[in-house]
Amino acid sequence: MFEAKEIIHQNHHWVSLVFLAILIFLTWAKVLCKDRLLHTASLFIANKYLSIYFNKEKNDILNLFQFLLFMVQILVLALLLYFAHSMWQFSDRLNGLNGYLLLLGTVALYFCLRYLIGLFIAEIFNTKSKYNKIVYDKVSYFNNLILWVLPFLMLGAYADNYKEFFLKTTFLLLVILLILRYVLVLANNKKLIVNNLFYFILYLCALEIAPLAIILKLTI
Repeated sequence: MFEAKEIIHQNHHWVSLVFLAILIFLTWAKVLCKDRLLHTASLFIANKYLSIYFNKEKNDILNLFQFLLFMVQILVLALLLYFAHSMWQFSDRLNGLNGYLLLLGTVALYFCLRYLIGLFIAEIFNTKSKYNKIVYDKVSYFNNLILWVLPFLMLGAYADNYKEFFLKTTFLLLVILLILRYVLVLANNKKLIVNNLFYFILYLCALEIAPLAIILKLTI
């Protein structure tokens, strides 16, 4: 006797379109900004480019290159969260393309809220230049992190026989690079942080905790 089992097939063709969009944004960034993308990908190893580009762009942080990399960030992060959901099943609302779009909107809203709250606080306490420096370092290292994680994420998406292995490797790499990113940001801005400890603590509470709490309240 054969036991009948319900088989549910999920269409993941849209994942390929997401990766295509990511590659288009990266290609656009490469064409328009020449070596900037290569320098960004090597920041964990050679951070001299941080000061070089910051000195050029300190009055124009929200430029075209950063916008293109921001689009890559939110697309990749939403995919990471989607694949994490596919492994550990966080919520039925996150299945399929609609679930991915919900995650994409949530990630974009989180980053926008965090930046706007930080900008508001910086204007109140007249610390905009210091805020811009820390934000620039964090964003630049995060761009680097995303570029390192992306190949592993693609392997996890398409390597059927070793999907779980590559996805878990991707998540582990993400955690390690996030820790490294925070260490480097703190090391690069040690003097600035020590001299402005009160504002740094306020920054952590307002920008690292408050936006996440707001997002969780809105989505759960």
